Amino acid sequence: MSAERAVYLDSSAIVKLAVEEPESAALRRYLRRRRPLVSSALARAEIGRALLPFGEAAVRRGQDVLSRVELIRINDRILAAAGSLLPAELWTLDAIHLATAQQLEDDLARLITYDERMSAAALTIGWPVVAPS
Repeated sequence: MSAERAVYLDSSAIVKLAVEEPESAALRRYLRRRRPLVSSALARAEIGRALLPFGEAAVRRGQDVLSRVELIRINDRILAAAGSLLPAELWTLDAIHLATAQQLEDDLARLITYDERMSAAALTIGWPVVAPS
C-alpha cells in the first residue's frame, strides 16, 4: 500500500466506471485525484458477470478499470471476518468486500458503494462511505 490512504471501490462503483450510468461522471470526477484505488479480488468475477449483458466492449472496459485498481487477495482471515460481520442480512459477497476493506485498517480513507445495504453496514462500523452522484 502507498503512503496515501486508500479508496475502496466495491463492484457497484467499478461498474459505473466501465459503463455509463447516471452517477458515472460524478464518480470519475470524485476519483480524479484520489489514489490508491483498491478492491477485493472478488471484483474480478463480479465485474465480469455484471458487464456480460452489456457486451464484449463493456467487459473489456471493466477489465481496463480493474487494471487500475489494486486487488486484494481473499484469504482465510478475510473469509472468517466476513462470516461474522453484522447485520446478518448482509449478503455474502458484500460481507467479503467489507471484510477486505477492514484489512486496510487505518489505511482506508473511504469506501465507495452504491449498494444501500453495504453502505448501511459500513456506516455502522464507522467508516466514511460515499456514493458520488
